Amino acid sequence: MPENSNTEKRGEQQPLDIEDWELAFAAYDGHTSAALSMGFCLMVMKGYLSYDPPKIEEVLDGLDHAIEALYPYTQFHDVCRGMYLKVIGGKLTLEEEQMLKAMGVKF
Repeated sequence: MPENSNTEKRGEQQPLDIEDWELAFAAYDGHTSAALSMGFCLMVMKGYLSYDPPKIEEVLDGLDHAIEALYPYTQFHDVCRGMYLKVIGGKLTLEEEQMLKAMGVKF
């Protein structure tokens, strides 16, 4: 079976680059208050990581809350929560990825 980046071991993530962030935040175009709110949230997380020792649990909890809050705004809301978590966790099988693409889901 060919290697698939979606089925790699947990913890092995591709680094985020500027294009990833630009794509993710393009939806904020014209929504300056929401963009500012997101900036505040990111700065809180950055602050937690700058503590000595870093407040890792708070960052993880914040990210979990963000993931849950983002879920209703995705195409996955009408498909299923479990599939959504598999996609963002990099756990999709090749067959599941093909099925989702056939359904018109974009990711």
